Amino acid sequence: MSAVQVPLTEADQANDKGLERLVPPRNCATLAAEMTAWWALDISAARSTIAAIVRGDGPAHWVEALLAGVTIADVDENNVHFLGRAGGRARMIGQPFTAYCPPESWQTGAEFILVAVANHPPGAPRSRPFTSITFRDGWAEVSTNKAHPDIVYIAVGGTVADDRSFWSVRASEDRYRTLIHHLPGALLQVDSRPMIAIFDKLRQDGVTDIAAYLDARPDLVEHSRASVQVTDANGAALKLFGVNRVEDLIGPVNFLFAASVDTARRVIAAHFAGQRTHAEITKIYTLDGRTRDVEMAVTYPTPPERVDVTLISLIDITDRLRTEAQLRQLQADYSRATRISMLGELATSIAHEVNQPLSAIVTNAETSLRWLSRAEPNLPKVHQLTTRIVDSARHASDIVQRIRSMAARRPPERVELDLNEVVEEALQFVRHELESRSIKLSVKSGRRLPLVLADRVQLQQVIVNLLLNGVQAQSGQEGLIDIGTLAALDGTVQLTIHDGGPGIANENLGRVFGSFFSTKEEGIGIGLAICQSIITAHGGTIVAGNHPKGGAIFRFALPAAGKK
Repeated sequence: MSAVQVPLTEADQANDKGLERLVPPRNCATLAAEMTAWWALDISAARSTIAAIVRGDGPAHWVEALLAGVTIADVDENNVHFLGRAGGRARMIGQPFTAYCPPESWQTGAEFILVAVANHPPGAPRSRPFTSITFRDGWAEVSTNKAHPDIVYIAVGGTVADDRSFWSVRASEDRYRTLIHHLPGALLQVDSRPMIAIFDKLRQDGVTDIAAYLDARPDLVEHSRASVQVTDANGAALKLFGVNRVEDLIGPVNFLFAASVDTARRVIAAHFAGQRTHAEITKIYTLDGRTRDVEMAVTYPTPPERVDVTLISLIDITDRLRTEAQLRQLQADYSRATRISMLGELATSIAHEVNQPLSAIVTNAETSLRWLSRAEPNLPKVHQLTTRIVDSARHASDIVQRIRSMAARRPPERVELDLNEVVEEALQFVRHELESRSIKLSVKSGRRLPLVLADRVQLQQVIVNLLLNGVQAQSGQEGLIDIGTLAALDGTVQLTIHDGGPGIANENLGRVFGSFFSTKEEGIGIGLAICQSIITAHGGTIVAGNHPKGGAIFRFALPAAGKK
């Protein structure tokens, strides 16, 4: 503890001229060697109150009553700096002690006066440690001087925590507290100092993988939830947790992690790792019985910040997540509706696809019956025909399964896919459509394409829809469709479809993917919008334009599996 000498301003020195100094007694070793700041207090007007307190018939609110008769007789320069307001030492002398002493120190001041003047209670200590805004690891000590029997000297010292005056620090903290309490987001102030000693011990024991350690010692998570304390909360936090008073949230943070112990484990791990912040989406139980989804962000203090202030912000996203889930369901229903509509457009092609294996089954079955009806049945031939029947039946079953998959209500399932295989599967839906309209198909499949992480049915839907657009753009004429796949240098896998139609009007180029935009009289304009939403949801991009040789060209790109 070292003395801090803060020089007075010229104005203060002018005000102080001619004032008698009341210096603490020099026979007190502590005051002489380690004094940081001191008061000389005139307790003459408090004598009767002190006597009543000693007799046991003092007022109920004895601290305020005693200090009401205590005035400032003198102070040193450091006290003027830390606790004085404008006017310096001259302004402070003669004023009530309570006008300058912080309210949190009134109890200590009153107790010191009692022990110094009346040794009450008997043997009470005349020095004690304390902590304040001004001092860290501080101490306070009381003494008297026979030459001035109505003067009590109180000295305080320690490490200076903030070189600003107490009142400027208090004003700053009050502004901070007011700001925090009026922020729209829920904010909890937490004292996580109990974990610091635990972390130091774990590091001394060689623990480096805190996650594995917490898995093996879940009792540490429970201990931390009980020992780490909420020390303050703002208005938004009270509303979030369904309480009316800050006091309802003050105490162990256990309630904060009751809905997700894993969140507590990750918060501890981030603190141990020395991270500045940790954020995640989690659930909480409110104190009025609700369950809420929140975005939690924990900001840990780092020196020289106050280590007892960890901030936890909470944003209630319950309604947002519910809306997003409803939107995803609506998009899924929307997408399924377009698939069913698309299958309706392909009814003729589907019927043709199914009829081919069915016709083969009938033909082979009839032939088998004829071979069996002979006087000497040709069993090898019947076996061959029966094998063909089985193959045709499986082919028909595969076609039906593809159709059912396209029309089914099912959640998306992303797996690693070969884009060339998906293209071939999509062509099965439109091959008859192409043949019946005399549209020449050219497929250029890229070799050794990286796999893409995608939903098979959704990707088929995009390709079929783009192919149908190309087919319908060439109605009534012999046309062409070129399909190409390739692995691009930017790490994406791309598919391009170029048709031989009239292309896209310039004024429509920026609108083709808009919902309910269509150039067809019977079209409702949702197909391409769905294609864009599917590709975007897969982390890809899709564009449309006009080919230099005529016709429209659509291109989509998807990130290769493992790439972002």
